[in-house]
This record gives sequence, C-alpha cells and structure tokens, in this order.
Amino acid sequence: MIRGVAGILAGAVCMMLAGCGAQGEAYQPMAIPASRSVIYIYRPYKVLSWEATPMITCGHESIELEPGGYYAFVEDSGPLTCAAATDTKTEYKFDAHAGEQYFIKEDVDPVGLGSHVRFSLMNAAVAGDEIKGCSRQGIKN
Repeated sequence: MIRGVAGILAGAVCMMLAGCGAQGEAYQPMAIPASRSVIYIYRPYKVLSWEATPMITCGHESIELEPGGYYAFVEDSGPLTCAAATDTKTEYKFDAHAGEQYFIKEDVDPVGLGSHVRFSLMNAAVAGDEIKGCSRQGIKN
C-alpha cells in the first residue's frame, strides 16, 4: 500500500517537472548590431518559483517571464536598469556598450505570500549554458 502511494507520488512529481517550463521558441542568439547592444534576460526553471511571474522592466521594455523563459531586446549604449514591479528594493544597474551582449539572470524566490526577485549579470559562457534550456517569451508592455 505504501509503495503504491509512493509510486503515484513519484510519478506525479515527474510529470509536473517534465512540462513546467515556459512555452515558446528555443533559444537562438541574435546578431549584435554594431551601434547597439543586445540584452538577454532569462529565468531558469526552479521548482519552487513556478507560481510567481513578476512584471520586470529592463531598459524601456517590460515583461513577465515564466520559469524557463527568456527575452532578448536591443538597447542603445548607456546606463540600463532592470527592476521588478513587485519588489521595489530589487534593482540592477549597469552600463551597456555598443556591439556587446549581456545576460541578466532573474531569480524568483517565494517569500511568505509574495516573492523576492534578484538580478545578476552573468558571464556569457555560464549564461549560454543556462539559457539553452529556456524558451522565448513575448513582450508584455
């Protein structure tokens, strides 16, 4: 009896994990324009963060990224800020340079009834491996 319940529970967990990533096109790198920069913001899939999809703004665009999702946008050179609407204390600022690409990782952790968002500027090699498991999301602003 206990083995049967454990088997059902294990099967349910496996089914839940198999189909929980964002739906969309698989990651494809963009060509980097010489006069602008490409910014990828991505959110790797984590089991405990699947319920929250906070609105985030990077530069002039806003989007809600599902776990396992990414979005790429092109910005002019200069200071760039990424922030979450639900977590006003979370803000990441950096300078974007023409002809370069940037990978911003969004981590969403459940906290009480809400969530906490963190942004990290990632090394291209590390981000390249992580973003391969993400699907492109549509713009929401």
